Amino acid sequence: MLRFKIFRIIHLVMMGIITIPISIFMAAGAIGENFGDDYFVDPGFLVFILIWLVGAVLSFTKKGAKFGLIISALPPILFLGTITYTIISGFFI
Repeated sequence: MLRFKIFRIIHLVMMGIITIPISIFMAAGAIGENFGDDYFVDPGFLVFILIWLVGAVLSFTKKGAKFGLIISALPPILFLGTITYTIISGFFI
């Protein structure tokens, strides 16, 4: 049981390290120009941080531990899949 708690903490830290910077980068407009002087040009990307937080909270409950780990892994999987798709499709254009 102790090994699962350690795995859970390591998993949440690693997923947070991936999710939070990428979400803030994308919400701030990524590489595009910001003409409105707003810090978050597209705040819809901050929803991914909320999804990660919901998964983190659920992973510390008894009934939702495994489900919470899956939910907290969804944003990094989406980001890595999008990056991979972009790189692969760039080679074929």
